[in-house]
Amino acid sequence: MLSAWTVSVPAMRRTINAVTTNPRRYPRSTPPQRGFTLVEAVVVMVITGILAGIMVLFIRRPVQNYTDAAARAEVSDAADLALRRMARELRSALPNSVRLTVVGNVWWLEFIPTVSGGKYLAMEDNPGSAASPLSFTNPVAAPFNVIGPMPALAQTGSSYIAIYNLGPGFVNADAYNRDNLALVTGMNIANRTISYESAAAGEPANNGKNPYALAPQNPSPDQRFQVVTTPVTFRCDGQANGSGTLTRFVAANFAAVQPQPTAAAGRMLANNVVACTFTIGTVASRQSALIGLTLVLGRASPGAANGLETVTLTHQIHVDNTP
Repeated sequence: MLSAWTVSVPAMRRTINAVTTNPRRYPRSTPPQRGFTLVEAVVVMVITGILAGIMVLFIRRPVQNYTDAAARAEVSDAADLALRRMARELRSALPNSVRLTVVGNVWWLEFIPTVSGGKYLAMEDNPGSAASPLSFTNPVAAPFNVIGPMPALAQTGSSYIAIYNLGPGFVNADAYNRDNLALVTGMNIANRTISYESAAAGEPANNGKNPYALAPQNPSPDQRFQVVTTPVTFRCDGQANGSGTLTRFVAANFAAVQPQPTAAAGRMLANNVVACTFTIGTVASRQSALIGLTLVLGRASPGAANGLETVTLTHQIHVDNTP
């Protein structure tokens, strides 16, 4: 009977191994999961905040300096662009036509822009019957011949001829009074002639009058004439808080008394104007003038005095006043 219940040891061992290694019946235990506690998370947040604050202290100043430098460059570019445009136009001003008016902190700088010019045929040249000289005695405005290249015109009916302009204070030699000013009514390229008529105040269109013979005139010693358009005014209004403006205004006609247009009537050249200064220095013996332009622009800056940082630019323009 004992031999019937006897089981071989190797067989029993295989049975036990098969049972104990079956993962479905006896799964193995997994290692315990680990994580941050609330205290550890709070400590990390505090340390991160301290490090971020330290970094801000070191980075804030360079970033602010970069922002300020970029803003200053933008303001400087705006001032430089406005002054360069003014200088370019003033260099083409009709001789002795730049005039200035100042009321408080508002400046009006006016001039007559020239488009082109040339030389006219004079009676003293003995041109003969085939040519048409410019007459200073015949009250009828007959076309006159041009010597050399024909001048460019802005537009017939809106271009004027000025001869020997001496400026305000000179009788019959002030273009603002339209004493020596003639309206161009036509141009004949083939015949090399220019037609004109009086542009005096109150004269109707197609009046056929010669303005250079209606009153005693001063012919140009070099027989020069300039083709001009209506006056241009630069208006600068400086404000201490940086809210001033620089505008450009084109007049519809010539006026003996310098006009004072408003900012709304012109076109904006620059804003954020804090102050401006215009000067005109003339040298009569040299027939020239030196125009000074100073423009101060500002921008809001918390670190600047009064909360406003300013940029000042100055230009000087030489103007030829030889009529």
